[in-house]
Amino acid sequence: MDFLDGTSWQTIVGSPANVVPAWTEAGYQMTWSIPMLPNSGGSLLEGATGAYDNYFASVAAYLVAHGQGSSIIRLGWEFNGFWFSWSADSCQSCFVSYWRQVVDTMRSVPGARFRFEWAPAAGLMPFPIAAAYPGDAWVDIIGLDVYDEVYHDKTGPTRWNDLLVENLGLDWLTSFASSHHKPIGLPEWGLGFPPAGGGDNPYYITHMADFIATHDVVSAIYWEYGTSSLDRAPRSLRAFIAAFG
Repeated sequence: MDFLDGTSWQTIVGSPANVVPAWTEAGYQMTWSIPMLPNSGGSLLEGATGAYDNYFASVAAYLVAHGQGSSIIRLGWEFNGFWFSWSADSCQSCFVSYWRQVVDTMRSVPGARFRFEWAPAAGLMPFPIAAAYPGDAWVDIIGLDVYDEVYHDKTGPTRWNDLLVENLGLDWLTSFASSHHKPIGLPEWGLGFPPAGGGDNPYYITHMADFIATHDVVSAIYWEYGTSSLDRAPRSLRAFIAAFG
């Protein structure tokens, strides 16, 4: 997975040329995280009118022309949070209308066979999450970003159970995806470090591996970066190698 630069509309449109070629040469099945809005200078309400369609048509055309027409598009990720400009907290209907506009635009580019992944962040439900679901015709994969971050110092089974049963936890993911007849994506999963995270927690790694193996998961991307880096967690690294090779 890689990200387009969301600093401005110009960087969103221009950044594929900076990141796509190297990945195309590597031959991976890619997930592209595409901002719905830049850091400033746009709104969900305006997007829903089609005001930004040309930007997304341009991105889609570049991806198709450079061998990425069958990639996964992770559009407007973690929209249930407050840290991105496309947060759906204030207007879920605007988010839905804008999402549909973008998907229709990108799909209309000749040669496009994208799969679109709708992916909130686990554990946070400031509004009824179904209100921000664009509809089965505009979503191909139900995703969830799941880190070992729950606010207590217990480890092992207790932490894992909380990740299952919390608001927008793994149980919710399984149920929601099944009810919409969609496969599951885990576009970000990884460790978390204190005070919220469990630190070097091989129990989490092993049970996430079991979840991936026993559910209809089409893509699971470990966040090997920052506080989730396995370089900082030798027991978890051993568990990861045992599970995935």
